[in-house]
Amino acid sequence: MNNQIQILMGKEEIKKAYEMSLHSEKLDVMCLSSNYEQVIGSYFDKEYSPRLFSGKTKTREILPDNQENRQSAGAKDKTKNQVRFIEDFCPSESDLLIFDNIAILVSYNPESPLALVISESELVAQLKTQFDNLWTQAGR
Repeated sequence: MNNQIQILMGKEEIKKAYEMSLHSEKLDVMCLSSNYEQVIGSYFDKEYSPRLFSGKTKTREILPDNQENRQSAGAKDKTKNQVRFIEDFCPSESDLLIFDNIAILVSYNPESPLALVISESELVAQLKTQFDNLWTQAGR
């Protein structure tokens, strides 16, 4: 990537941002969105997730603590695909992905969905630190 910060607008560009993470050895994800299907349809559940979780990528996910997320986490390989839960959070239709010195912030705002792809090292390091701290505090 030549630019250290890129803004990718629209649902197809969001999908491209997610595709970038499929080639990583490790992926940290904080998914707060519950209405992402309004923007990207079934892509996440039917295309992206099956490829991610059947591949070699090791994941750490932070998810809202609810029955649906706990059921989904129970079906995952707990060594390769670890999940922790947060109870108190500000509702947000957004995701955060961190991998290979890249951070991606996704907004599922139906009026202007976008992915912000960050490869600037200081910002990625700061977001990684925030994720690691939240990971430590999150419940299992």
